[in-house]
Amino acid sequence: MNVRSGLLLVSSPFRRTPVVESFQHIRSFAHSSSPSAEIAPSFTPTTTTSPSVLKSLPLYDFFANVKPKPSYRFASGAAGFAKHRPQQQPTSDAYCGHQVGEDAYFLRHDSLSVGDGVGGWVNTDDAQPALYSRKLMHHAYLELERYDNIEDPLFCQYEKANPLTILQHSYDQTKMEAENEGLIGSSTACLALLRHDELRVANLGDCGISIIRHNSYVFRSEEQQHAFNFPYQLGSRSRDQPRHADVFNVKVEKGDIIIMASDGLFDNVFDMDILRLINNNDNNIPPSLLRHHHCLTPQEIADTLASHAKHISESRRSVDTPFQRRAMAEGIPFYGGKCDDISVLVAVVNDLEDSPDRRL
Repeated sequence: MNVRSGLLLVSSPFRRTPVVESFQHIRSFAHSSSPSAEIAPSFTPTTTTSPSVLKSLPLYDFFANVKPKPSYRFASGAAGFAKHRPQQQPTSDAYCGHQVGEDAYFLRHDSLSVGDGVGGWVNTDDAQPALYSRKLMHHAYLELERYDNIEDPLFCQYEKANPLTILQHSYDQTKMEAENEGLIGSSTACLALLRHDELRVANLGDCGISIIRHNSYVFRSEEQQHAFNFPYQLGSRSRDQPRHADVFNVKVEKGDIIIMASDGLFDNVFDMDILRLINNNDNNIPPSLLRHHHCLTPQEIADTLASHAKHISESRRSVDTPFQRRAMAEGIPFYGGKCDDISVLVAVVNDLEDSPDRRL
């Protein structure tokens, strides 16, 4: 029989005595000045009204102040337009995700990704950058699905999922298939995963991702360029590797709006115009592109941004664009919008409903 701070603990063959001590990292107890000793049989414990005892919490309250991490999921939508270029051989529907010209993308409840097949291969025989980007997204999607499969070892590693690891696996698979099939091409890639309240991002090339909270940017990725209009890319004849991607971990909150897109959006639409489009407060934006009197859904935001980018991309000399400014800074005469494939993915951070595990 032992005593700790007025608590009587009785030893028995079926119950160990150091129950209280095992919780010392959560809640401390007063100790006597000497090691615990056996109490004489004549000792009779007395009741006490000491404040320290009255305020003691039962065991089930020891963890009351430990706050669980918030769990979120995505409500998402996507839209896109292919540039005016002779269509390549269409990719198979067996691939996961969606194709927009030479762009490819996918959406999941906990992730989103876009790849932009590099158009510089257009004059190379047998090159298929559209297929390369589609394969890259396809294998990234399949790798993410492994975390949802209870029979897969990665199921237990769900919390540790790393976008860079997933991108590396996807690139390895795509590279192997390209070599076996004689496929030539390359693609940029941006991949983001949501785990609890953390968005994990890997971005290689000139696709981009931004996070908007309360009508302000809290995060915006930067382009990776070797030179003007020469982005980092994964694929044929490229020395770039997934490890060269920019990697970010960003805390998100409920209601945050995540915009991920190929450069067809960011080359034609300024960041502040994206904010104005979302908030319907720019008189210079064509009224047909605006939604009034209600909050935009992720799909409506994606439709609005993609449509506006398409409108700008088809305008010459009459508009100011981010791409035009960069070209002029390089001494390259370029005016108006940039004709390109446009893929826009929008995800709004929502509470995870029902199950504490999004996979169940």
